[in-house]
Amino acid sequence: MIGRVFRVLALASLPALTPGIVHTQQVAARSVKDGVYTAVQAKQGKVVYEEHCLECHGSMASATPDMAPLLNDHVFQAAWKDRSLGELFDKIRNTMPPNKAGTLSPQQLVDLIAYVLSANALKAGDVPLTDDPETLKQIRLETGPP
Repeated sequence: MIGRVFRVLALASLPALTPGIVHTQQVAARSVKDGVYTAVQAKQGKVVYEEHCLECHGSMASATPDMAPLLNDHVFQAAWKDRSLGELFDKIRNTMPPNKAGTLSPQQLVDLIAYVLSANALKAGDVPLTDDPETLKQIRLETGPP
């Protein structure tokens, strides 16, 4: 019995006894399906969308010929499947609106992303989406059935 206890303790402390080996604990990434934005934030994002995005991307309600891609159709969903909200945040910040990239504030960007998530029928939650880059990198953009 005592020998078994010592083996268990020895195995449990093995990571601490192996110098030069880094042991990391992986944290599961969150998903947009977890309700990562609020309904109020999406409503604010709709205002940003209508002011800065509607002209090129059109209404989220239907496809419009000769417009930039919709942000709530299967093409958008496939292109961004399993990428992070951090990537989406950076893409919008660095390229949108055309000829005015970098003019939206971090808050406007996350509100806009919240609106895009709501337009993709992803549920809202109780906590607003943050503009913290590290947090956004940990949230996967996935769509479709839960």
